[in-house]
Amino acid sequence: MKNNNKTEWAKYSGLGIQMAASVIICLYIGQWIGLKFGFENLGALFGTLFGLFASIYNLIKQIKN
Repeated sequence: MKNNNKTEWAKYSGLGIQMAASVIICLYIGQWIGLKFGFENLGALFGTLFGLFASIYNLIKQIKN
């Protein structure tokens, strides 16, 4: 049973880094799209929000499994 606890901890150890990376990547994509269409700040906001919601969705999906 102790071995199971070690694998559970390892399973979730990278989720924080994965969440941060997805938010940062979506931020840059949103800024790039915003620059193309002339609304950089709004694009960055939507990119950040999309990355945040996507990472929370992934977190919930990982926890349920």
